[in-house]
Amino acid sequence: MFNSAESITSRSDGNLTWTNNTNLIILAFSLVFYSRIVTTLTPIPSILVHSHFIIVPFVLWIAVATTPTKNPQQVKLVNSLLFGLFIFFVTILASALWNQAGFINAVASFMMLGEPMMFLIAIVCIPISEKSFSRIQRWFMASVVINFLLAAIQKPLIDTGKLDGHGFDGTDGCGGVFFVSGAGNYVSASVSIACALYFLVNGKNFPLWVRITAMLAASWQLLFSDSKQLVLAYSLAWILLIVFNFQDIGKTIKLLLGIMITGFVFFWCVQNLEAFSAFSAWARADLYAEGGDAWFTKFYSINAILAEFKSPANWLFGLGPGHTVSRLGAWFMQDYQWILSPLGATTTSIGVQSREFINSFWLAYSSSLFSPIFGWAGIWGDIGLVGLSAYIYLAYLVWQNFGLDNSLKITLLATLVLGFIFTQIEEPGYMLSLALLLGLAWQKKRLKFEQQLTQV
Repeated sequence: MFNSAESITSRSDGNLTWTNNTNLIILAFSLVFYSRIVTTLTPIPSILVHSHFIIVPFVLWIAVATTPTKNPQQVKLVNSLLFGLFIFFVTILASALWNQAGFINAVASFMMLGEPMMFLIAIVCIPISEKSFSRIQRWFMASVVINFLLAAIQKPLIDTGKLDGHGFDGTDGCGGVFFVSGAGNYVSASVSIACALYFLVNGKNFPLWVRITAMLAASWQLLFSDSKQLVLAYSLAWILLIVFNFQDIGKTIKLLLGIMITGFVFFWCVQNLEAFSAFSAWARADLYAEGGDAWFTKFYSINAILAEFKSPANWLFGLGPGHTVSRLGAWFMQDYQWILSPLGATTTSIGVQSREFINSFWLAYSSSLFSPIFGWAGIWGDIGLVGLSAYIYLAYLVWQNFGLDNSLKITLLATLVLGFIFTQIEEPGYMLSLALLLGLAWQKKRLKFEQQLTQV
């Protein structure tokens, strides 16, 4: 565990110290953020896309081993996060043992779900200086802007057929730095919205018009990339935040007024502007009636998982990591079988059947909103209620310690909602970007607090 009294110190021969962790954090983030488009546009092998699964644990180890902090609150926070991460790994391992899944299944599942927490711990355990903080923040902000600009450039290129060879149309292909990755448009727009919202609330060093322009630009990207699910996710997140703030009358009134005004403007746009017409595409009562296609499609994988439950233990431990519709079971086990099989990976037919269903049923392939493969179903199906509880405990720790203002709370709640739509909570590009956003916000608060102490 993290110990403030024991740390590796610097030597003249250039051993790593915490000052070098700034470079490591930027490297780990960049490997996740830029690897997709780099491998798309260059001859670099696509395996680079997954190199972060090695780099992030390495960065965590270096950060924890070399940090010299003596701040008791920082030590307590890091220890609690590490403990939660350890408990989560134990639950995954228990599921793998009970279901006779391969050990590589447990490791891969833990990395896909636990990697964002590893990266967050690496960021917050460092007693980062103002200079290093500014450097990471500038890199992150520049990356977010690059992502937006690339998505905006991709739109006309795809519309005019310049990128037809990649097999994407003018909407789903606008993935920014996540081009080409299938659902890159959602990931790219999610990063833009989360960062623009935080910037709107916290970028007090910039004029208000600049912050509003950034928010409008991110909203425009949501439109032209056809990422409609984000509107639903953030709307529900806003409602949940109102519920959580219900005892604070002042905040509740402000949030209610905000969602009422935003909702009215959005409804008017849907009814009167062509650019918003797509948002009414799935507003058909027959889809949601009893026995309607929406319910049949969304619960297809749930029913497939339940059909394989043989004992009450399956409710507790699932069917095994990578054995259902998690990102590991539905994609990685098939797409990277040539790597995983020699390492002893095990699988079932549930993931394959669910993917085949998506490709064959009209509603499933028409919108990811109705995808039967989504994050919470995958976690529950793979590692059961015990594993799901451990993951929710990690989410609770993040909420308690990193939900520092309403902009971050709404994004965290929106991520929770997105877990019911697709596999975004297992998407490294989005989750590690969110971890960096949360970590920087926390470090900013720590630096401000320490500055106030020195001025007393």
